Formats: sequence, C-alpha cells, structure tokens
Amino acid sequence: MSKSKEIGRLLLEYGLINNDDLNEGLRFQKETGLRLGEALAELGKVNMDDIDWVLSKQLDIPFVIVEDINVNIELLEKFRKEFLLENRILPLYETADHISIVIEDPSNKSAIDFIHDLFGKKVHVSIGNGRKIGNLLKNILKKAGIPELINSLKDIIERIKGTSFYRIDFLLAKHSCGIKVFGSGILRGMMSMEGVFTREDIFRAFDDLEISFLYEQYSSGKNTFLAIYPLANRLEIISLPAIIGSYGLHLPDDTTFSNARIHGLSNFFRSDDPVQGYRYFSTKSNAPCFEKAVYTLDAAPTDFKERYINICMPEKCPACNGAGCRACRELGYEFIHIEGLYSSDELKEKLKEG
Repeated sequence: MSKSKEIGRLLLEYGLINNDDLNEGLRFQKETGLRLGEALAELGKVNMDDIDWVLSKQLDIPFVIVEDINVNIELLEKFRKEFLLENRILPLYETADHISIVIEDPSNKSAIDFIHDLFGKKVHVSIGNGRKIGNLLKNILKKAGIPELINSLKDIIERIKGTSFYRIDFLLAKHSCGIKVFGSGILRGMMSMEGVFTREDIFRAFDDLEISFLYEQYSSGKNTFLAIYPLANRLEIISLPAIIGSYGLHLPDDTTFSNARIHGLSNFFRSDDPVQGYRYFSTKSNAPCFEKAVYTLDAAPTDFKERYINICMPEKCPACNGAGCRACRELGYEFIHIEGLYSSDELKEKLKEG
C-alpha cells in the first residue's frame, strides 16, 4: 500500500475523515502535488496535529504537543542550527545513555543516525508538528544568538579602536551573518556567525553596547546588507572642515551629520543637499556645506591649507604584509595616530616621517 493510501486509511480508521473527504483530498493532491496529509489539511478536513497523532499511534511512538515543550537551550546549542531547521528536529533532553528528540518525520533515518553518531547514544524519537517545530526553532535560535552577537561585536569594536576603520558591515543571509569593517579604502572580513539574524537583532546589539549610529540598508533577494557608521563619542572640533579617520565617526558638540538614517539619537538634522555614499558628513550650519564638513580619511581633499586632522593612518603590517597576525590583531595593518592642524603638504610630510 502506498504511503498516501496508508495515511488516508489511518485517518478513516480513527474517524477523522470520511470517504468523501479522502476522495476530495486525493483529487486535490493530484492537482497540487502536495502530500495527502497536507492536501487534507489545506482543504480543512484535518489539521497537521491530527496527522502526526495518527502516525504516532500507528508507529507506536509518542506524540508531542510542540507548544508545551520547555526547550533545553544547553542541549540545543550542541547541534548545528541548519541541521535542526532543515530536518525539523527539536532536542528534548539527554541522559547518560540516550538522547530524546521530537521530529517531523520519524522515518528520516539519515538524520536520526547522524544524531546517534554525533552523541554515541541511543536516540529516542517522538513525533510533532513540523511547521511548529520550525517556527519554535527560529524564534529560539534568534534569541539564543543575540548574546553571542553582542560579545562578538564588542570584541570587534575593541580590535578596531585606534584604527582608521569607521564602518561595520553586516551581510544577513538565510542562515548566517557575515561581519566586515571598512575604512581608508580597506575592507576587512572579521567573522561569520551561523544563525538567523535580522536588522533588529543588529540594532539590539548596538543598543546593548550603548552605541548610536548612522546606517544604510540594501536588500537583494533573501539577503540584507547593513552598513553601520558608529558614533563613538563627542568631541570639540578645533577647526572645520575636519578630517577624521579613527574608529567611529566623532559627533562634534552642537552639530549633527547629514542625510543619514539614524538609530539611537533624536532631533537629528537632515541636510537639504545630502551627499550619497557619505563621502563627507556635513554639519548643521548657515555656511555652505563644503565649508562646514567632516571628511572621512579616504575622502579627504587632496589639497587644503589648514584642516583639523584626527586620523589613524593605515600601513601594511611588516610582520605579515597584510595577511593578519597577532602583532596587528589580525587586521593586516598598523595605524599611526596623527592629530592637529595641518595643510595637505604638512600632512604628507608627517606621514612620510611616520
């Protein structure tokens, strides 16, 4: 007997459908390509919990109501997140000689064997609603990954302080979050985290670290790209225009930057003449934009008479030639700090000295 007919016969035996329901389900299955149980659920004849309950009776394995599960986070973290989501498996508990799981498809022998080999223990199987398992996993994994994200972001920020990196990029893919840093024309990969992360998760991590920021967002298919410009602290800029290239964009007292989407600050001024790509950040002033501006190091003018300079100029690490090592904190570059009033020629001479 085929699996579809087996499910249909079982539902009939338990009085959950009648013959007319079964025939309608079979016709709908043929039209849609769904499994018979899914077709019957789509038609409203049964729900997926009914089907799972019937299968549990037939296979003589426990049926678990997913909503009532107290999730064991410590056990959950022993599994690769993608494996649990793809196979719709929720670990329940572990003893000295066995591990208990709830799974959508108890005939998924390869997944069950994988768990047996991973733990070297007997696997006790229960059946549960796959859609509910998937939704529960996504919610739990998202919450479970936030502390890891916060700690990783905190570590990255500590590593790039005193450098010319002023932007942190996040690529949010289906099952991962890639993190890079940018500044002075250098784009450096920092890490990739497994898990399901959203823009709100990234914002929450910065909130936890009490860092406000400007940001840009782009989406492509299922991926989201976030370019975040932290506002590290306030300072009194001696003379404007200024050139700043140390970690985080410094927010001058009594001024604000232009054309940015902002998180963590209120009453933010937006320029009437925004500059896309943040090649410089104009401040609120009656003077023309170019006369009242904060430049990033990689967008600084080539010729100027007198500017306030507060930069960390990058040079390839002599120990690893840019590959990354302990001496340069795996960044591939060392950074010379320069601060004061300079002309473009004076700054070039100063850099030569360094």
